Amino acid sequence: MKNIKWILFIAKRFGSVDAKGKAAWAGLLSVLGIAFGTAALIVILSVMNGLQGGNIDSIMEVSSSHIRVTGSPEDLEKIEKLDGVKSLYVFTENQALMAGRDGRQSSVLIRAVPPDLLSKDTGLASKLEISNGSFDLSSPDSIILGYELADKLRTTVGRKVSLLAVSGSKTSDIFPGNAEFNVAGIFYTGYYDIDSSFAFVSSSAGEKIFGSGKKDGKFLAAVKLVNPDKDIQFILEARTVAPDAGIESWRSYNRAFFGALKVEKNALLLLSALIFIVVTVNIYNSMRRSIYEHREDICVLSAAGAKPGEIRGVFIVNGLGTGFAGAVLGVLCGLCISVRIKDVFAGVEHFVTSVGIFIASFAGQENPPDFKLFDPRYFYIDQITARIFFHEVLFVFVFGVFSAAAAAYFAGRKVTALKPGEILRYE
Repeated sequence: MKNIKWILFIAKRFGSVDAKGKAAWAGLLSVLGIAFGTAALIVILSVMNGLQGGNIDSIMEVSSSHIRVTGSPEDLEKIEKLDGVKSLYVFTENQALMAGRDGRQSSVLIRAVPPDLLSKDTGLASKLEISNGSFDLSSPDSIILGYELADKLRTTVGRKVSLLAVSGSKTSDIFPGNAEFNVAGIFYTGYYDIDSSFAFVSSSAGEKIFGSGKKDGKFLAAVKLVNPDKDIQFILEARTVAPDAGIESWRSYNRAFFGALKVEKNALLLLSALIFIVVTVNIYNSMRRSIYEHREDICVLSAAGAKPGEIRGVFIVNGLGTGFAGAVLGVLCGLCISVRIKDVFAGVEHFVTSVGIFIASFAGQENPPDFKLFDPRYFYIDQITARIFFHEVLFVFVFGVFSAAAAAYFAGRKVTALKPGEILRYE
């Protein structure tokens, strides 16, 4: 305990001396470097979580659902009664070739669902933004199209679309006759693959065109859970009550896509971590300079009986102080930027647009272009969101603190090379 007290005392004295002159600038740059790296990592993680979370939510709620079950009506009834089930409904989905206005054609995934789907599945209702018309499948010839799909077909609410060819069962015809639907609504999810290829029809219309969807006495059903993260636990319970049913989680159903998102996030983290490497090298050189400037003091401490490890502890404490100050500042800045990320992007766009207008006024342009960070012509993003997770912020904070401490530790190893007799000979 006594050793810790004098180590902290000496570290404080060294720190007060280093707070003046050139050493002060080096210390300030070290703190700012840690702060910048911490803030950058937090912002990147938060924005990536927001972008990925939006896509994952759209996929889970609209496309894959939380759990897919293939089973008999008895199996589906047993599974629906399990704890944690929010909704369960039978559906079919088939590929088709659809034609719209002026003969425009596009491939489409048609999903036949119960007409009261939105009241049953509140999660899907929250992700399906009806941009035009309504989600009304009460009529057997009604269809709901994705926003981008409707744009491809050049169709709007109230117009008709035709099915030219479909994939179905033995009871369906690959070239259905008079398979026309009235566009009752157009939805938007913010996920391009869904908006450009999905369409919804009623279960009765799907059975008429594609057949019942029953295969070997089993139906395909979508299950929504109260907590999607408990899918593995739910699958184990479902297999005990319905061992003959085929059960698939949203994780395995979208494994390739989620794997790509994970690789993308890890790559960005790796690039951002290079900031800490540069800062750590800077702190290492700063600590080596500090050791050289305090060599006489270090030798006096050594001659007084201080062990090399204890002297190194002085510089490690200073490194922890630098890392802690920078990490706290970086966490605060990173959280503020993440929470107000929309305002930050709007401010950048406004600034660049203002500069463009200023330059255009000298060039004689009457209508300078309006700058957009995420131009809708190239990016399918309507807004930037951030999701902040405590464990990630804590990891970045600890990483920032201990990167500085590690640099101080390796720099402090030079202490053992100092020879008190040679340095103090002429003092």
